[in-house]
Parts: sequence; structure tokens; C-alpha cells
Amino acid sequence: MAAHPLASLRKQLKEANLLDRPTSKSWTKVVVLFIIVFGLYSAHIYLPLKFGLMLIPITALFSTTLAMTGHEGVHSSACRSRAGNLSMAAIVFPLFAGLSMEYWRDKHNVKHHGNPNVVHVDPDIHSWPFTFSQEEYNTSGPIRQFFQRHLQGWTFWPISLLVGHLMRFDGLKYIASKPFKSKKKKRFTKIWMLDTALIVVHFILWLALPIFLGLSWQVTLGFYVLLWSLVGTCLTAIFIVGHAGRPIITDYDQNWRLQIETARRIKFGPIGSFFFVGLDYQIEHHLLPTLSHFNLPKAAPLVKEYAEERGWHYQELGFFRALWEATISLHYAWKTPSLVLDSNGELFDPLESESINA
Repeated sequence: MAAHPLASLRKQLKEANLLDRPTSKSWTKVVVLFIIVFGLYSAHIYLPLKFGLMLIPITALFSTTLAMTGHEGVHSSACRSRAGNLSMAAIVFPLFAGLSMEYWRDKHNVKHHGNPNVVHVDPDIHSWPFTFSQEEYNTSGPIRQFFQRHLQGWTFWPISLLVGHLMRFDGLKYIASKPFKSKKKKRFTKIWMLDTALIVVHFILWLALPIFLGLSWQVTLGFYVLLWSLVGTCLTAIFIVGHAGRPIITDYDQNWRLQIETARRIKFGPIGSFFFVGLDYQIEHHLLPTLSHFNLPKAAPLVKEYAEERGWHYQELGFFRALWEATISLHYAWKTPSLVLDSNGELFDPLESESINA
């Protein structure tokens, strides 16, 4: 039998002791973030409204970072044990964020990671009314095509304020419909019941309890909506720079090349990297999703060498440059053709192709 394509890389990572998942570090970061966000939420109760509104972007930033630690739990990259990863995912996603961890696992781990930037498969490049490729534009109706040609680049960031709420809503639909779509013995699993129960507790803690304790429903609901709207925009900024503006793929023959050439590495210092929880190393994360984000910086040079030895494009950009390129790519997505990724040719940069600049 042929050796696994990543065998040599994994051997190097193992020799450098980078495959170990530092459980204590992961939980320490989660606990510290919970203390910070609890302190910020408490400050909002006592601050005058205008100061609370000035503080809320910072509150949203730390809330986003805490929510992103659930992403590690779902990937089983935070702790050595399954119970530890499941506990972290459950506490952060359904309980803190109100997002179904079962929905996220299906959408993100299975569909996105298995086929990043692949047309008709990756859910992250199919978001109505937007388009990410010429192929989808050609199948859109005339009104949607007008939006995609003239408006989607300008409206993307304002609409990102809905992302946090829409993800929660999609998660609720997923757990509500799953028992009717699953086989009889798998309709009400322990994970499903835990997921559902913690989402209910989420809404009790965030909405019912503050009102019961004396806060007005207008302030409680307003804070919840505004906070998670800003979290949605922060999440969009984190995820969009990882893949937007990279090639959109129709078909491919090497999954490992797909993981590398549809993603980009974001160059950050330690402070910026803290808030990204590993997703600034999007290439490494896609190639090795169970690798702890604490180990990704040391793994990056090995992954870059692995890619360059095979002639694959390993893209590195600063955050603001990547944010700009991702936004620009959305302006031109309606005329960006998707590509076949195989050994017969090189992929071009969508932002530099003749079809875009024509």
C-alpha cells in the first residue's frame, strides 16, 4: 500500500511534539475569556448607555474569541480526551453562543473542510443572494444577477451583521428537523439532547433571567441583538479572509493540494493571533484540523515547506490586505470562473486573471 500523502509531514510534526493537544492551555484560555466577557457584560449593566455603546465593540471582540474556542472543541483539537473536547464544544457553542454544535459539525467539519471552495459542495460559498462564482451567477435570476453585479460587494459587510443570528437560526432548524431525517435509533441521541437542552438554557440565561432580575426587556433584547450582530461581523472577518479571493474549484484530483491552495495564511503578531484562535493559520488548520491552535505557529514552516516542495501555492498576507482582497473578490465574483484543480496546470490568482480585469 502507498504511504499516506501526509505521512512525512506528520512524522516531522510528531518529532517536534506538535501533535499533542495541550488540554490545560485550552481550558485556561476558555476560563480567562469567560472571566473577561463576564466582567464586560457586568460593566454594561452599570455604565450609562453612551459608554456602554462605546464599549460594545470590545465586548463583541472578546465574545467572538470565546465563541471561536468552541470551534476547537468540535474539531477535537483542544483536549486529549473526547469528553474534554465535547465539554468545551457544548459549553461554548450551544450554552454560550446558542449555536448548535451538531449543526456546526455537519456544516463546517464535514462539508466545508472536506471540500473547501468547491462549487455545489462547500456551504460557505453558497449564501443567497450572493454569488462566489461565475457558474452560480449564470444560474441566478435577473434580479439576483443585478444584485450580484452591482451591489453584493457594497452590501456584504452591512449584511454580515445578520450572520450571527442566521447561524443560530440555521442551527435551530437543524436540530428541530434532525429527528425526522435520521434513522429511528438515531433520532434522539445523547448529543442531540445535550445540544437542544443547552440552547434552551442559553435563551433562559441571556433573555429570561435578566428580565426576571429587573432589567427591562427592551434593554435586554437590544443588548443581545446588537452584541451578536457585531459578533457576526467579527466572525465574518475571521472566516472570509481565510478563503475569499482564493480559487473556486469545480473538480479536483488531490485533496491535500485543495486544502492548501484554496486557503491563505494571515500574518499576525501574538495579539492578533490570540483573537483568531488558530484561524490565521487557515492552511495549516485545513491540512491538520485536529492540531491545537497553540501548535500551529510551529507547524506553519513545515507545512509551507511541504507545499513548496510540491509546487503548490502557499499564500501569506497581512490581515488588512487579506480583508481588502476578500472584499474586492466579492465585487468580481459574478465573473470569476471556477477551475479544475489537477496536475495538468497551475491555478491562477482570481484577482489577477484576465477575465476579472477585462
